[in-house]
Amino acid sequence: MPNQFSASLWGDEAFSAVLSKASLIRIIDVSARDTYPPLYNLVEHFWFNLFGSSEIAIRALSFLFFILTIFFVYKIGAFLWNKKTGLIGAALSFLNPFFFTYAFEGRMYSIMALGVTASMYFFLKRKWVGYVIATAWAIYSHHFAIFALLVQGIWFLYEYFWGKRKIATKMFKSFLAIGVLYLPWAIPLYNQVNRVGGGFWLGTPTIKDFGGVLAEYLAAGIKHPIAIPALYVAAVILIIRRWGKSFQKSLFLVSWFILPVAFTWLVSQKFQSIFFNRYLLYVIPGAMLLLASNQRKLLSKICVVVLLVFFAIIDFNYFTHPIKRPFQELSVYVKETQQEGDFLINWNSGAHHLWETIYYEIPAPIYVPEGELPFYVGTAQMTDKDILREIPLEAKRIGVVTSGSVDEIDLPSYTESEPVAFGELKFVWYQKNP
Repeated sequence: MPNQFSASLWGDEAFSAVLSKASLIRIIDVSARDTYPPLYNLVEHFWFNLFGSSEIAIRALSFLFFILTIFFVYKIGAFLWNKKTGLIGAALSFLNPFFFTYAFEGRMYSIMALGVTASMYFFLKRKWVGYVIATAWAIYSHHFAIFALLVQGIWFLYEYFWGKRKIATKMFKSFLAIGVLYLPWAIPLYNQVNRVGGGFWLGTPTIKDFGGVLAEYLAAGIKHPIAIPALYVAAVILIIRRWGKSFQKSLFLVSWFILPVAFTWLVSQKFQSIFFNRYLLYVIPGAMLLLASNQRKLLSKICVVVLLVFFAIIDFNYFTHPIKRPFQELSVYVKETQQEGDFLINWNSGAHHLWETIYYEIPAPIYVPEGELPFYVGTAQMTDKDILREIPLEAKRIGVVTSGSVDEIDLPSYTESEPVAFGELKFVWYQKNP
C-alpha cells in the first residue's frame, strides 16, 4: 500500500540525503555555505551507515525524532498538570495534521522539534544540564530554534525581576553555556544571515498570513474537507478553556505557541522575509498542550474526542495518499529505456530536480545556458559537473527531466519523442536530427 514511509523523495529531502552520504567534513563545509546548521545531516550520515539510505530509512529517522518529541510533550503536560493532561497533549500533538506531515519529512524539522520540546521541558524542570544540551541540539538543527530561546529569555527576565533571583542566575549561566557551545557556528551563522539578507524566495507576510499559519498549526495543516471543521472545534476548546486557572502555566504555553511566529513575522516586515510555516512547527506542542489542559468537565472532553477523530481521519488519508512526485517510477523508466551514449539533463523550469536524479542514480546536470542559479536552490552542494552550459556535440540522444511544460524545452537540432508523464513529472527523449 502506498504510504509516506516509502514515497519518493522530493528536492530538499534528496539534497539532504545526497549530502548525508558525503564525508563529515564535506557535510560541515556545505552546511556552512548554505543556510542551515549541520546536525541533521551529521546524524543522518551515521544513520545511513547503520540502516542504509532508502526512503524508508530516511523517513524512519525523522519519525524517531517525532516520537521522542511526543514523549517530551507528555512529560511537559504531566509536569505542569497531570499524566492525563500529558497523554491528551501527546495524542493531540501526534495526530496534529501539520506536525504529522513533517514526521515523515527527510529534513531537519522533526529533529528541531525534538530539541525545542526537550529544551522547554528541562527549562520548566530547572534541569540545567539537560536544558543546555537540548537547546544546543535545537539551534544546531535549525536557526529558527533561536526564536524559542528568545521566549525562554523573556521568562528569564520575569524570573529575574519578579521571581527568584537564584533561579534567574542559573538560567543566565545556562544561556552563557549555550552561547559557548554555539561559538563554533557563529561565523557560518553570520555569513548565512548575510546570504539570506541578500535575497530569498519568500515574500513579505501579511496579517492574513500570520493568522493562516496559526490556523495551520492548530488544526488546518493538511487540506481536507474536515480541516476547517477541525479548526472550529479547536477554537471552541480554546474559548471555553478555564484560562483563569493556573494562569502562569497557560501563559507559558501561549508564549511558546505565539511568540516565535510573531518574532519572525515582525522581522519579515523590516528585513528580508523569513516567514515560512514549516520553519516554526516546533510551536505546535505548546498549542496542543493548551487544548489538553484546564478543560471544562464535559464539553471540553467531547470536543477533544471529536478533534482527535477528525485529526485521525485527516492523517490516515494523508499517510495512505502520498503526493510527492513519483521519482521512483521515473527513474525505473529511464533506466529501462536508456541506451549507451545517451545524455540526461534537468530542464530548469522555475525548479530543477538535480538532487532527486542524483539520489535515484540517473545523474542529469541542470541545463543553464546563461546566468547564475540563486543560492537557495542548493548551489552550496553543486559542483561543476552539476551545471551544463551547452549541449555536448556528441550527444545523439538526450533525455530531459522536467516538472514544467514540455513546450518550454528548446533543443534545436533535436526531435522530440512522446513525453512520458509521472504525475507532474515528465520525461522526454530527444533524438538528434540527421
